[in-house]
Amino acid sequence: MKSSNALTACVDIFISPSKAFNGLKDARGWSWLAFTLIAAALVISTYVFYSHADTQFILEEQIAAASVDATIGEQKMIRQSMEQSIDNQVWFAIGGGIFGLIIINALLAGYYLLVSKQDPDAEYGYGAWYGFGFWAMMPMVISSLGIIALVFTATTNELSVRLFSYASINQLLLGLELGHPFYTMMESLNIFSIWGIALAAIGLKCWTNFSLNKAILFAALPSVVIYVIWTIIALL
Repeated sequence: MKSSNALTACVDIFISPSKAFNGLKDARGWSWLAFTLIAAALVISTYVFYSHADTQFILEEQIAAASVDATIGEQKMIRQSMEQSIDNQVWFAIGGGIFGLIIINALLAGYYLLVSKQDPDAEYGYGAWYGFGFWAMMPMVISSLGIIALVFTATTNELSVRLFSYASINQLLLGLELGHPFYTMMESLNIFSIWGIALAAIGLKCWTNFSLNKAILFAALPSVVIYVIWTIIALL
């Protein structure tokens, strides 16, 4: 079974991913809808956060995080630099988020194309895999909706930028404090990125003749390599 159009695929990717990916095989232009939804959710959630959050609170929090091992002179320089850019931070966050989305997916598309060569029957080009990557990122839409919900239900405007990582392994399970060697790494690993890996594995299985185990391996491998290297660096 497969999704009949792009709109149904947007629903199927969450409740029946194999149908969505099967529909994508012969589809043209569907992935623009996925990208638009992800980008729009990112822009809206980021704007909602910064328009409701106390700017001074965010500034002090970021200065504290950046000044952990800084001298008094360096702390002053950090404060001056951040004070100059704080009013434009929302645009930096939005622009950086969309740019990062495009670049990361471009790299992943090249990776998917490379590993698909192991299946001689997989004849999808780079463009097809680029679109594939956006569908595997669709959990970001749910993540953004969660940010919006948390902002609107907050009882204060002293909102931490950590709210963007509300579904991280650190916040959900570990509770590591700023300054811990694994703090940043565990803040970056979240249930939505794991969900994305699962979707990529399902998609690889649908688009190739890979076994489920092989599809899971190839879907998880980029993240595994990154976190292994990150762990080694944190331990040094």
